[in-house]
Amino acid sequence: MTQFKFFTVLAALVGSMWAIHAQASANNVRFERSAAEDSLKKPKPNPAFLTDDELALLVEHIPYEPDEVIQDRLNCIEADIPLVFNKFVRNHIDYFTVRNRKYTRTMISRENVYFPIYEKYLKKYNMPQDIKYLSIVESGLNPKAASWAGAVGPWQFIKTTGKEYGLNQDQHIDERMDVEKSTDAAMRFLSRLYRIYGDWELAMAAYNCGPGNVNKAIRKAGGGQKGFWEIFPYLPKETRSYVPSMTAVIYAMKYAPEHNIFSDSILYAADYTHLEVNQAIDLNKLAAELHVDTLALLALNPEIKKASLPETTRKYKLRVPAQAAKLLALDQSCILLAAAPTPLPAKQQLITESPILLASAENSRKDSLEQKTYIVRPGDNLTQIARVHGVTVAELKEWNQLEGATIMAQQKLLVWQPAKEAAPVMLASAKALANDKAKPAASKTPTSKALRERIYHVQPGDTLWTISQRHDGVTVEQIKKLNKLKDSAIKPGQQLILG
Repeated sequence: MTQFKFFTVLAALVGSMWAIHAQASANNVRFERSAAEDSLKKPKPNPAFLTDDELALLVEHIPYEPDEVIQDRLNCIEADIPLVFNKFVRNHIDYFTVRNRKYTRTMISRENVYFPIYEKYLKKYNMPQDIKYLSIVESGLNPKAASWAGAVGPWQFIKTTGKEYGLNQDQHIDERMDVEKSTDAAMRFLSRLYRIYGDWELAMAAYNCGPGNVNKAIRKAGGGQKGFWEIFPYLPKETRSYVPSMTAVIYAMKYAPEHNIFSDSILYAADYTHLEVNQAIDLNKLAAELHVDTLALLALNPEIKKASLPETTRKYKLRVPAQAAKLLALDQSCILLAAAPTPLPAKQQLITESPILLASAENSRKDSLEQKTYIVRPGDNLTQIARVHGVTVAELKEWNQLEGATIMAQQKLLVWQPAKEAAPVMLASAKALANDKAKPAASKTPTSKALRERIYHVQPGDTLWTISQRHDGVTVEQIKKLNKLKDSAIKPGQQLILG
């Protein structure tokens, strides 16, 4: 009887387990069928409406690494600055290795242009070599970078701090954009902050938000010797992301291959020589005399705000492409003489010396115009706003006293527009008359020189976006279309059609 009961119970258990397994299998089949049906119902992305980055994500393999692997790799980096790993750092690492891989590729393409300069000054001031990555966080290795707060250059100096560290700024020159001088100033500033705090993380935090904010955060955290992560909750929001971004950038740049991030457009610094300038000079004329491209000349001297230097220029070391060295050696004085600005024509001088006539013309123009206020929307830029309102970028800057091209959402811009009662034909005629007075008559047929200017030679550090910004009316997408580019990768020396 006992044996019979045992087999009865055993059979019942086996039957129950079989039933459970069969039910689970049926559920799995239903789940898989449902998921498959959902995927069929879900609309597939149309490649025609995807951006380059979205298309890349569809075909690009993006490795995912667990926290343990990331932390182990950070521990393997020999650095003189702390590389702390936590969830905040992990989030920033994912930004540079997953969500914005294009940015990391761009930094890889530019590092050989700027890192050798940074390393020279880091060695000069006996600082950790990895501080060079801070410029990626600050400006994306772009000497022309400008923030909404008025910080400019590869190390993002504001006006007052730039002047404090000897960076001259006037209507012709802004040395915050001079890579050599601004790097020297940045290393002196960071060295000073390190002497104050004895901690590179706190020194970098103070570089971002100022020593006053760091000291306030230390007091709120209880005072005494505090580290960055101890005062983290009391720092400004931007600074809380600043140091984690620095750690993430170092990781992303050193372990880019492990994340399948490569650049097919590695840039290198252009060779140059110096020309000492002690006079007014027109850089367009100088470039023509040296048989180099004006934009190549300006790219070597990003601190020059206009294509000219004033009469007061003294002992200015202008960088010129190395291939021009032989020409300079042959006859430097003649080249400088030929590069001097052309004197104003007698007719234009007469107008300049007649302020009453000039004021009358200006008042006449203002009578036919009315002032409007435009509120900047997210994504706007001066080129777009100027095009919509039928004015120039230079006019927008003059009307709103803007030094650069940086604008913010909700910012109010003054725009002069034709008054409703003014006749457009008369306005056009007035403008034509003003142009006739301001310059001598010229042939309407475009010259070969004008045509050549629409072909642009890519310079070290160029991107499609910076090129589009220097050529009003040309967008990145138009450049891609005109040159049949599949992506945004360009190389120095490459010729681009701009129109």
